[in-house]
Amino acid sequence: MNRWSALALLLTLAAALALRVPRLNSRPLHNDEAVNAVKVNELWLHGRYAYDPDEYHGPTLHYATLPFLWLSNPGDSTQLEDSTLRLAPVAFGVGLIVLLLLFADGLGYAAIGWAALFTAVSPAMVFYSRYFIHEMLLVFFTVLTLGAGWRYLQTRRARWAIVAGMGVGLMFATKETFVITLAAMGLAGLATALWSRGCLLRRVPATFETVLGPSRDISPAGRIAWPDGKLPWRHAGLALLAAVVVWLLFFSSFGTHGSGPADSIRTYLPWMKRAGGHSPHIHPWTFYLERLLWFHPVKGPVWSEGLILALAGVGAGVSIVGRRSRLHCFLAFYTVILTVAYCLISYKTPWCLLSFLHGMILLAGVGAATLVEFFRRRSARVFLLAVLVGLTSQLTWQAWRTSFVYAADRRNPYTYAQTVPDLLNLVQKAEALARVAPAGHEIPVKVIAPGHDYWPLPWYLRRFKNLGWFEQLPVDPYAPIVIVSSKLDAQLDEKSGRKWVMAGLSELRPENFLELYVELELWKKYVETLPRERD
Repeated sequence: MNRWSALALLLTLAAALALRVPRLNSRPLHNDEAVNAVKVNELWLHGRYAYDPDEYHGPTLHYATLPFLWLSNPGDSTQLEDSTLRLAPVAFGVGLIVLLLLFADGLGYAAIGWAALFTAVSPAMVFYSRYFIHEMLLVFFTVLTLGAGWRYLQTRRARWAIVAGMGVGLMFATKETFVITLAAMGLAGLATALWSRGCLLRRVPATFETVLGPSRDISPAGRIAWPDGKLPWRHAGLALLAAVVVWLLFFSSFGTHGSGPADSIRTYLPWMKRAGGHSPHIHPWTFYLERLLWFHPVKGPVWSEGLILALAGVGAGVSIVGRRSRLHCFLAFYTVILTVAYCLISYKTPWCLLSFLHGMILLAGVGAATLVEFFRRRSARVFLLAVLVGLTSQLTWQAWRTSFVYAADRRNPYTYAQTVPDLLNLVQKAEALARVAPAGHEIPVKVIAPGHDYWPLPWYLRRFKNLGWFEQLPVDPYAPIVIVSSKLDAQLDEKSGRKWVMAGLSELRPENFLELYVELELWKKYVETLPRERD
């Protein structure tokens, strides 16, 4: 890498940080983020973490967050900011750019440069790098595994086999869907071998080969097929051992939770049911592509990452048909297989698209580099560069809008069952009531909602010490503070003979409301603290 390439990399990292770090608390925690926050808080305060195979994902996110909590030193969980929790996904989202260097000799520095830029400014990549969930870590460990595997195939050094094995173990310890990615890797490797043995590339016309042929900045080593000979069993054993050790360490909570490793296998029973359709998150096969290609909600702006998908199409064609490295061919097959797999699975949440989107970004880098290289005349090349930079700037604009302007807006293609900011008004009112109550945060509070549909309140009400959680109205629903789902039609004010007052209606998620009831005497004390209107 020369100094100009290094400068470009630094500028790209700066752009990635500029889009990811500011105003990390610009939206309230999603319910999934709040669940992770509660688990991290338990690990941070008490050193306890136990993997739950029924509803939750792996432990890497929680352990990766600990260093940021130690560095921020919030004192206790009541002072812990949402923005601090989101620093770990930010770090892994930016780290993806650095990992691209592992593929430089196989894809070429120009392709890597474009892929780094697209990674930095992709609206989906930016938005979910600011999201306290597992997805960005899964993508990071996937790229680490692929990059280490490529480096091993080029060098045959044991240390890269070990790193690749650790990457697989970390993928496993992050999220159950890693098996889809692993299967796509295996099928892509098989498809690459069959494609190469078919000698189809030799039938490409000479003129077409000139257009799609090897990029000049790919090293000779990068054009080599998988190295000749069989995979050394010793290195394969080291990789497997590394994967198993990482798996055991994380799922056993570093030796403190013996059933964790077995639970990590058992978890596939409930998750297979969800994938097969037993879930509220069932969507048509077009769900992901609609968000990436053209998303235009009513009374909302148009969103599209079509530039990346179009360039990825070019990159895939170049990679499969052109005489390039088998890394190109592998990435094309891998991305297509992974995209098809996620589209066919009924269970869908928008952040899952990151797994195949990053493959598209790598191919888009190849496509952009190929197009620039294709035009020999300087004027044509300058024009193309201007077009690409302009369209990339538009992607950057979308990334800024998704993460700051429309961060909690349902018109954002990447929000999904997002907590409405109005919920924080309810939390602030509950805090104000606790300040005037004689018991303070020891005051009894009852939260009532069917199907545990009250998250992220367990996180935002963590200061309160006497909380009761109910899925239906109990025989005695009353407490000084009662928060109840509007679906239950509680009418506690009327039923209590006006000894409780309905003090507010707050939106939890779109079209999902919570009612706040407060004991009359406590409400009077609260009202007395409010500023008096001047006559």
